[in-house]
Amino acid sequence: MGVVSESGNDPSTTDQGTAMSDKRDQFQELVLALVKQVREWVEPHEWVTKSYPKKMRDVDQKVFEIPALFLQKGPTRVLLDPVAYDVPGAEGVVDLYLMPTYDDMASLYFESGEWVIHYVFPPNPMETHSVVQATALALSEETINQILDSIADHAEPSF
Repeated sequence: MGVVSESGNDPSTTDQGTAMSDKRDQFQELVLALVKQVREWVEPHEWVTKSYPKKMRDVDQKVFEIPALFLQKGPTRVLLDPVAYDVPGAEGVVDLYLMPTYDDMASLYFESGEWVIHYVFPPNPMETHSVVQATALALSEETINQILDSIADHAEPSF
């Protein structure tokens, strides 16, 4: 049992709650910057974007808003969707979904001070593959557009 302060609160719980609030605030700032950067990188490549507020609940059950980014190029629609900030090995996770099916196409992890995107490139039909493995790439204008174009090129129409 933890030590109880004069206010009647367990200080270790309060410290943990403050640490998680700081992580939530940091995640919000990271995602805001990510959404802004992705928009700047993809719009010149004919992707239309729109940011929407997403409501999430933190560990203290408090609701907070964070942006999700809708992207569309021709008939291909993709959602850049914040998922979590309290994950092992990363300071945050944002998924990239193909719409309307919400197929998880790629995941972005904030690791060691930078965004890294994990994506399984479709195999070349001219090559034999026994194992399909995700590639982890530093997020840049080139990599986000390469991955979005790959998703668009291989997207199957929804019925």
